Amino acid sequence: MICEKIFRSRAGKTIVLRVTEGRVEITGDFFGSEEDLEKLERDLSNLRSSDARILGVDNDELLEKVKECFSRT
Repeated sequence: MICEKIFRSRAGKTIVLRVTEGRVEITGDFFGSEEDLEKLERDLSNLRSSDARILGVDNDELLEKVKECFSRT
């Protein structure tokens, strides 16, 4: 595992972000379809912004956190 971040999103939701080699996993108390969550994780794994819709999550905020993880390695 490269890093794990647990934080409150700007919308007040708890987010657990795990970054491993080649994969990003996101869990938390937000709302969205499984398909959108998979798309978001795939896009973040490729270090790009996503158009997936997850309530309570700012995709750009997540991308910043993922980039922070990679910059620490």
